[in-house]
Amino acid sequence: SAGTGRDAAATRRLAGEGVAGVKSGFETIRVFPGALRALQEFHDGAHDPCRLAVASSADTPFAAAIAQAALDVLEVVPGVTLRSVLNRGWPEGFDGHVRIGRTPPLSSNKAKTHFPLIKEATGIPYDGMLFFDDSNWSDHCTIVAAGCPGVVTQRTPRGMQ
Repeated sequence: SAGTGRDAAATRRLAGEGVAGVKSGFETIRVFPGALRALQEFHDGAHDPCRLAVASSADTPFAAAIAQAALDVLEVVPGVTLRSVLNRGWPEGFDGHVRIGRTPPLSSNKAKTHFPLIKEATGIPYDGMLFFDDSNWSDHCTIVAAGCPGVVTQRTPRGMQ
């Protein structure tokens, strides 16, 4: 995926506010405006000591590799990548808070794989987690709330605007 990240970097779209989009084939991967504002607040320390995690069920290994590469290219503020904001507050080199894909040990059911793995890796109990999901093809929030009691969930079918 390192090559994918470099290719994505070469085709990224620069805006006045840093890298706002990454080309992937004919599509452009972007962070929703509301999510970007929240990430900028996390970057600024407005929500300390909260930390971030990712539970994404990218549907193919290639899609998961593209998502991982995008974390290294998209910028929350100029010069600060999405991955660096996601890593804020975690030990250097730790990646147990980023679970992307469906390849084992992950699956399409985040309640059975992503969340238990994040809980185990981070030591954060379910009642200390908040989950936003923009899926329009499955109600991951209901599934996670039922399978991981205590996780607060919020559907965002149009993304965080």
